[in-house]
Amino acid sequence: MICIKRMKNFESTLRTAFIPLCQGRHGPGDHFVFITIIVLLLLLTYPLSAQQTGTLAGFITDAETAEPLPYVNVILKNTQRGTTTDQRGYFVIQRIPPGNYTLSITYIGHKTMELTVSVTAGIDTRQDVALVPEDVALQEVVVTADRTRFEKSVEVSRVSLSARELEVVPAFVEADVFRSIQMLPGVVAQNDFSAALVVRGGSPDENLILLDGVEVYNPYHFGGVFSAFNTDAIANADFQAGGFPVRFGGRMSSVLEIQSKEGSPAGGKMGQWWPYPEYFDLSHGSVNVSLLSSKIFLEGPVKAGGWVFSVRRTYFDQIANVLHSIKDTIPTLPYYFYDFQGKIHTQLNPKNRLDVNFYRGSDDLTLSFSTGGGDRSKQDVGLNWVWGNQTNSAVLKTVVKPQLFTETTLAHSIYDFTVNLEQTTTDTNGNTTTTNFDIGNKVSDWTLSERLDWKVNEAHRVQGGLEYKHLNFNFTFDQDGTRFLSDQSKPNILSAYVQDTWSVGALLNLQLGVRTSKYSESNKLWTDIRGGLKYRFLENSAFKFSAGTFTQFLFTSNNDDAVLRIVDFWLPVPHYLDPERAWHFIAGIEQWIGNGNQVSCEVYYKPYLNILDSNPIQKQYNPDDDYIAGTGRAYGFETIWKRNIGKISGWLSYTYSKVEKKVDLDSNGILEASKGEIYPPKYDKRHNFKAVVNYDLNAKNRLGLSWTISSGQPYTPVVGKMYGGGDISWLTPFLNQTSLYGNRNSAMFPYYNRGDVSWSRKIGWFSWNGEFQFQVLNVLNHFNVLLYQWDHSVLPSEVTATSMFPIMPTVGVTFKF
Repeated sequence: MICIKRMKNFESTLRTAFIPLCQGRHGPGDHFVFITIIVLLLLLTYPLSAQQTGTLAGFITDAETAEPLPYVNVILKNTQRGTTTDQRGYFVIQRIPPGNYTLSITYIGHKTMELTVSVTAGIDTRQDVALVPEDVALQEVVVTADRTRFEKSVEVSRVSLSARELEVVPAFVEADVFRSIQMLPGVVAQNDFSAALVVRGGSPDENLILLDGVEVYNPYHFGGVFSAFNTDAIANADFQAGGFPVRFGGRMSSVLEIQSKEGSPAGGKMGQWWPYPEYFDLSHGSVNVSLLSSKIFLEGPVKAGGWVFSVRRTYFDQIANVLHSIKDTIPTLPYYFYDFQGKIHTQLNPKNRLDVNFYRGSDDLTLSFSTGGGDRSKQDVGLNWVWGNQTNSAVLKTVVKPQLFTETTLAHSIYDFTVNLEQTTTDTNGNTTTTNFDIGNKVSDWTLSERLDWKVNEAHRVQGGLEYKHLNFNFTFDQDGTRFLSDQSKPNILSAYVQDTWSVGALLNLQLGVRTSKYSESNKLWTDIRGGLKYRFLENSAFKFSAGTFTQFLFTSNNDDAVLRIVDFWLPVPHYLDPERAWHFIAGIEQWIGNGNQVSCEVYYKPYLNILDSNPIQKQYNPDDDYIAGTGRAYGFETIWKRNIGKISGWLSYTYSKVEKKVDLDSNGILEASKGEIYPPKYDKRHNFKAVVNYDLNAKNRLGLSWTISSGQPYTPVVGKMYGGGDISWLTPFLNQTSLYGNRNSAMFPYYNRGDVSWSRKIGWFSWNGEFQFQVLNVLNHFNVLLYQWDHSVLPSEVTATSMFPIMPTVGVTFKF
């Protein structure tokens, strides 16, 4: 049984975070780092003095969708002053001499806008603009944004996927953000039945998954087959496979940021009968029906803002129930899942905007079966297993000064599962006894954070923040209403970070940041320092580099060698072990070829300083030996060619990678591969080739292709068999034989080969526009091995291979109104 120590409460965490800094409990270096960050953050909020010049700032959005437009060119004509918008669509031009100017705003795919602005000394001028879209191919917009990112962005290993890019990648049954991410270099899928992300050798729990800034702990449905997010409501997904900045903490491998749509401001769909269109209205909606589920998406304006809402539910269980009522030989389907998410935002005043976000997703599995009967007792067993996620957040975005932007977030994330098992025994005399077992596991995460973004000048952008996490892990076991076990822990994490991005001229960008955290189960501060650079040594060629440390305070106790991963069991790092830590070293070359073509090559080395594994030799009465520490390393090479314009678009990528873990399982101080102490994890696939291609046949028809060819998955081979005990005779000499295993994960399945194709066609139905989708998964019907099963009851022993997905056609239709 896993033993978890009770954690300190909120007040004691604050005391241990600040008072020891004055008592000398930590080293002086730790004191200096933490205090320096706090002082810098306080300085960022100090009012900036007025100058003899003025400042012009504002937000640029799309007039139809209200989505922020990044990398828009904003220029004061007939001057040398100008800038581009950031990811929020925000721009600021500082130190402008007083006078009247013509502001020119250009962004491909939108009409150029020019307007007269007046700048006054010592006055901050606000100018928000909504650009009107025009008929330009969407790919050209993407190319323009990608070019600006190529010139301005410092972050390595970063890919942004728009809503359209997520929709056109062939996936399992319907568009899926995680399946799209799995097609990127450096990302490996455990198998066809898992949408979990394995990034550069890191296990799935090393990825930070954020939905509108809120951490989601188990972002999957159906045991990992589908992601938990409805792509209809997603505006974009930003993925960083390594070297991510210090504002992200608590994970060692990657970050996936998913942003919901803003809500179109158009309105008018509610009709004349609706008396309050200025407060609430409907702009657009869509209905999607596939073999998996039905989805509804709605969006519209609210007063000074917008809203979006989407809901999805599988319906196999309902169809099966109807068919079963007609013919009882047709079995029912005891499983379904649903999810819904939404967002409401409103501009409270010119300086403050409030966002409210919510999400709920749940899986429900119900099983019943009977054993025995006749001249034996009869056992009736009923099982109900429910698991899911829930997130809620309120975000206040404030323009303190044109140069200073703050974001205050209060978020609550819940991941829980409950299992109810009812067992009824009926003896041969007809007497019955019923026993109920209830198991509950819940993770609750309250997070309060303050993020600051200060554009000091055209050369320096300083970002900083504070974050407090109050966590609650609760495991319970009840029998017939009596609680036999209640194991609860309440760790807390207090973090502070600061980072400077420095543009050293037009060709060199540098980034340096530091993040320090106080974890309530550790007696020291944990500090991560991360840095990066990008140098354009030619107009279309750039060198990039990143290095830093990454610390993780939470982990999952799941077995990495398991074939299926239905739920995650999250735990805090226990007090007797250090948190998990890793280094990232990344270097690469980016080449802008032109005409929408880019090539990127990266090498990475990721040494794991500390990882946790289950202790196989636990002592029954020792609460501090459930887990042991180990080390590891991952390294590799990645290259990707991406094309974003023309009738043919997509990407081709190749990855070479190697992962190795070392854990002294018997604690004898000697690492031995024969004991499974030096081994590659199950997801260590050495070679990976991936292709994603979309071909626009004409204005109505589009073809899609996604293909993956990779090395086989490692597995632990059966090298022999041995007598397993029990009665034996010369008539049955091969009963009770068990497998004799070789070194852990020392063999590999045959190579993996899966190609998916899709065809979509635009259709119409009365006044609704729609799209018909047809897909074929594993079009070659290649036998990709999932596992081997040995049967030693026959001579010679037989082995059976079980495959992943066979060839599988799917259809779906979407209507928009």
